[in-house]
Amino acid sequence: MAIFEKGPGFAEGLRSFWGDQNFANVSNGIIDGLVFGIIAIPLIQKACSVANLPPEVVESWLVTVYVGGGIISCIMALYYKLPIVGAWSIPGAMALAQVLGNFTLPEIVGGFLVAGLFDLILGLTGTVRLLVRKIPGAVMMAMVAGTLFGWGSKCVTSFKTAPVICACGVIGFVVCKKFLKKIPAVMGTLIAVFIASIAMGKLTAVPLDFSIAKPMFVMPAFNFKAALSIGIPLGLLVVCAENMQAIGVQVAIGKKPPVTAMTVVSGIGGIVAPFFCGHNCNIAGPMTAWAGSDDCGDVDKRYVAAVWCGVAFALTGIFAKFTMGLLAMIPAEALNMVVSLTLIGMIIGALGDSFGSGKFKFGSFASFITAASGVTFFGIGSAFWALFAGTIITLLLEKGDYDAMVSPLD
Repeated sequence: MAIFEKGPGFAEGLRSFWGDQNFANVSNGIIDGLVFGIIAIPLIQKACSVANLPPEVVESWLVTVYVGGGIISCIMALYYKLPIVGAWSIPGAMALAQVLGNFTLPEIVGGFLVAGLFDLILGLTGTVRLLVRKIPGAVMMAMVAGTLFGWGSKCVTSFKTAPVICACGVIGFVVCKKFLKKIPAVMGTLIAVFIASIAMGKLTAVPLDFSIAKPMFVMPAFNFKAALSIGIPLGLLVVCAENMQAIGVQVAIGKKPPVTAMTVVSGIGGIVAPFFCGHNCNIAGPMTAWAGSDDCGDVDKRYVAAVWCGVAFALTGIFAKFTMGLLAMIPAEALNMVVSLTLIGMIIGALGDSFGSGKFKFGSFASFITAASGVTFFGIGSAFWALFAGTIITLLLEKGDYDAMVSPLD
């Protein structure tokens, strides 16, 4: 029995690739990869700085997840001729940042590896849908909202020390969101804070490094607390947030998504990436949504956008040291603003998924407030306890909602 769903195949994908290219799918694919790539680099930088990880780890982390994500994009898009994009989990990186400092680098890598193994097993055993149906999605997304809440609030706290630059960042965001909708709003923020920093003489001279970023091998070490604090929450986020969104995109455009293959590939990426400091390489929900959008033209040719997105995304990681140099020029408050506004859509979406339906209200609140607290018990971080608390409260107070959710499986 085949593990993966059958697709048109690489031969067919490569044969039709050049002929299916047009301005819409090529330009949007490249812009998608470059823009998302550039604006997401500060997120990993911030996660690493919280954990006091050295620059060589940041460099290895970036090149690993970017190149790995690009490879996944090319493989999946060409084999299935679908707009499936690979990258890395933004909520995963930011949600776990607060607990990384509690472990050594090999233990962190071991936690990442557990997540990859977890996802691979889910894919190989075909239990993805079962797991998703057994864990309330509202509780899961409340955990995401809670862990990202502190990062999101930095768009407010940054005003205290750099009000003018931060105000310019917000203006750039609003202008792009309202009037220049083809340009991602966060890119507007990044451009605005750069201009404001130059005008105010706040730009720091930093030598730009055009050399290629290099991966660094790290042998993982298993730590039970790291497995619970890092591995399980990250594994669930990849499957229940990233993959499910990407699957939804395929369904929305009238395509049949290769659910098992998407999960298995995310698991393989989650196993390989940790050995080079990356937290995962997986199917990316938001970027798949971009590549699958109407802006990329004919629905049957949108896979071309995914391929070019992967190429551009990988190049962003290869030259990550140059981008990091550019970002190091602007004040820390401005970078915090960029990070915060990058996450705003995810926080709003997660809150909507958590509380919008009116179900699992108490479980979702327990999950949200626990995750937002950043509490650590027995050396295990808040992401795990948020899922635990939310599920227990749901079973105690909202059994009717839970039974209605799982009854189709019985």
